[in-house]
Amino acid sequence: MSWKHVLGWFWAVMFGGFSLASFGVAWEKYCLNSRGRWIEGEIVRVDEDKDTDGAPRFYPVVAFTPPDGDRVEVKSPSGKPYPPGLASGVGCQVSVRYDPARPTRIELSGDEGVGVLSGLLLGVVLAGVAGFIASEMIV
Repeated sequence: MSWKHVLGWFWAVMFGGFSLASFGVAWEKYCLNSRGRWIEGEIVRVDEDKDTDGAPRFYPVVAFTPPDGDRVEVKSPSGKPYPPGLASGVGCQVSVRYDPARPTRIELSGDEGVGVLSGLLLGVVLAGVAGFIASEMIV
C-alpha cells in the first residue's frame, strides 16, 4: 500500500469522524429543543479557558434547581472571547434551557449555538467528503 493510499484512508476516516461528531451535536441540540424547559439560574462563577488559537475564552457556570431534582451546577458550552460585564457577571440571574432527562445539557438565553439543521447539513457534507475520498482510494 502506497503513502497516497494510507493518507487517503486517514483523511477518509478523519472526515467520517467529524461527520459523526457533527451528527452528535445536532442530536444534542434536537434533544434540548424538543424536551428543554426554561428555568431561572444564577451565574456562580466564570471559568477562563483558551481556544485553539490560545486566546482566552470565558464560560459562565450556572446553578439552578429543577422542580423535581437537586441543585445542578454546569458550565455553559458556549464561551465568549471577553469576560462578562457587570450586568451578566457572578451573582446575576440568567434564563437557562435544560433537558429534564439530562439536566447538565443546557443553553443560556441568547447563546443558541449550532442549530439542528446546520449540524445535520455539516454532517452530510463531511460524510460526502469522506465517501468521495474513500471511493478514490478503492479505484
